[in-house]
Amino acid sequence: MSQINQTPKKSNGARVIAAAMIGNALEFYDLFIYGFLAIIIAKVFFPAESEFVSLLITVGTFGASYIMRPLGAVVLGGYADRRGRKAGMMLTIWSMGLGTALIAFAPSYAAIGLIAPMLVILGKLLQGFSAGGEFGTSVSFVTEHAPKNSKGFYASFQVVGIGLATALAAGAGVALNSSLPSEAIVEWGWRLPFIFGLMIVPFGYFIRKGVDETPEFLASSKTDELPIVATMASAKAKIAFAIGVYSLAASTNYLLAVYIPTYAMRELGLSADVSFWGAFAFAIIQILLPPVIGSLSDHFGRLKFITAGVIMVAVLTYPMFAWMISRPEPAVYMIAISTLAVSVIVFQGAMPAFLAELFSGQTRTTGLALVHNLNFTLFGGMAPFICTLLIQETGSKFVPAYYVLTTVALALVSLIYFRSKVGKHSPQNFGQPVKST
Repeated sequence: MSQINQTPKKSNGARVIAAAMIGNALEFYDLFIYGFLAIIIAKVFFPAESEFVSLLITVGTFGASYIMRPLGAVVLGGYADRRGRKAGMMLTIWSMGLGTALIAFAPSYAAIGLIAPMLVILGKLLQGFSAGGEFGTSVSFVTEHAPKNSKGFYASFQVVGIGLATALAAGAGVALNSSLPSEAIVEWGWRLPFIFGLMIVPFGYFIRKGVDETPEFLASSKTDELPIVATMASAKAKIAFAIGVYSLAASTNYLLAVYIPTYAMRELGLSADVSFWGAFAFAIIQILLPPVIGSLSDHFGRLKFITAGVIMVAVLTYPMFAWMISRPEPAVYMIAISTLAVSVIVFQGAMPAFLAELFSGQTRTTGLALVHNLNFTLFGGMAPFICTLLIQETGSKFVPAYYVLTTVALALVSLIYFRSKVGKHSPQNFGQPVKST
């Protein structure tokens, strides 16, 4: 009786979407602002004789946080599968806030020596652990609350959250560079974007506290088996496939959003303001387009849009980088990044619901968390480090394009495998759970 009475509230759209989206936005805001301010953070916490070595250590620290993500996926994903989606979301938002606070208020290397970078590394590791449970928990929450014919639309707002995070982080970068002298930014101004991120935490807690647990979780049968054991026993092939197809999301999020301002400044010689505006343009498209793609995927199938987006990224990545490299001008840079952003979002807009539909309710959060975090650990978190190092070693400015195209190939192979499993089904069935593993 109580579950039936609560169902209309749980199915109410705006608060459900906001509760799921805000944690994902905070996760990516923290990641993006660190990436955007990598050059500054390198000077404050990781000083070295070589500016390149200092930057390399900084982006390496960015990637190191990803070693905690699979652990967070297992621990926090399992917690949400056993205790509830809402309980998991409440836990992740506070732990993310703690990691951000450690970075925001850490004294500089000049003030306390080696303890300073250790605090930053600890903050990044804690962010990585909490982020390990955020995506799986929030996507499970929003798709289980969504009406049956609108799951793609509801889930697409997780991508919108990433766009909002990118826009906020890029806007913070533009504001810093336009309002403060470089000396002030290095001395104290870099802390302001992190402090702003902390302000999101109590707001997110308030929203999440006001939503109910999902009807599907409340109605599901409980088991004493550990979620990670059940997931690996029933869905190994699904996880392998999903990691392959989702690898493109990891590479493009971190190279075309996080890393691109640093790339534009160091390799294209563009100003800091212009470099951040490119990331901001990517973010605007990431905010506006996913709900359109998600809604269309509800009517025409997820795989049509996922496949189209992968092919668009495959066709356009190299020419867009070649154009930027041959003509390193603000207008060319903005158009190229915007073009790539549209291609990426055609792919990403249908992806959250697609992934959620692969797993049963009892293992959904753990499965999603493993896919998201193993993927971003393998292909996303270390991408800025790898590209920075390879550009230095090879002298080629095309390294980010080659990296993206490598994950395009992996995504295409995975899609071919998936289509071989459901190829005789009607288009509206594409993107539904694989029937066998």
